[in-house]
Amino acid sequence: MDNNTSRIRGRPKHDTSREPVQDVLLRTAARLFMEKGYEQVSLDHIARACNVSKPSIYYHFANKPELFKASVIALLNMVNTKTAHLLDEAGDLESGLLNVAETRLANPHPEFEMIMKEAANYLSPDQLELIRAAEQQIYHLLASRFKLAMEQGEFRTNDPMLLAQTFSTMLLLGNRHDTRQQFASPSDLGKQIVDLFLHGASFAN
Repeated sequence: MDNNTSRIRGRPKHDTSREPVQDVLLRTAARLFMEKGYEQVSLDHIARACNVSKPSIYYHFANKPELFKASVIALLNMVNTKTAHLLDEAGDLESGLLNVAETRLANPHPEFEMIMKEAANYLSPDQLELIRAAEQQIYHLLASRFKLAMEQGEFRTNDPMLLAQTFSTMLLLGNRHDTRQQFASPSDLGKQIVDLFLHGASFAN
């Protein structure tokens, strides 16, 4: 065989008409990890789901922890971009938060912290730090919008980051099956969460 045409073993063939293999791996791995958790998903599972060989995975990622890190960061970056778009296209912050809530609740997933706790036993400190940094970007995005609302007199003065984390936590609680089954649709649940977040549970004075 001509050495000039040989490929590195495990390297996937390039097909410009299809989604790049690395993107497919990231997207599929993120979905499987979020659905089943870290320990229940093997590289063999991911390879079969992507219709690639296991060596193809190793061409792009050194091991399972590295693939987990990269796929979760890619997922969090996508959530951050989508959240910014939903907030930007809304006419006001309340409408934007409702858009975010409805979108998140329409695509429920297991508790993120439970998945991270399980994966933490296998990840390096650097890998964990990079994932948490990507997660923080979502909080910072929300916090910046809350800060702007305070400056414009829409919100009373409060800690923007605390508000961002509180709103995100309420959405996670909304993902619980026992919570979701009490509402007719993700839209109804989203409206309830946003109303509770913005206006509280008590009657206005």
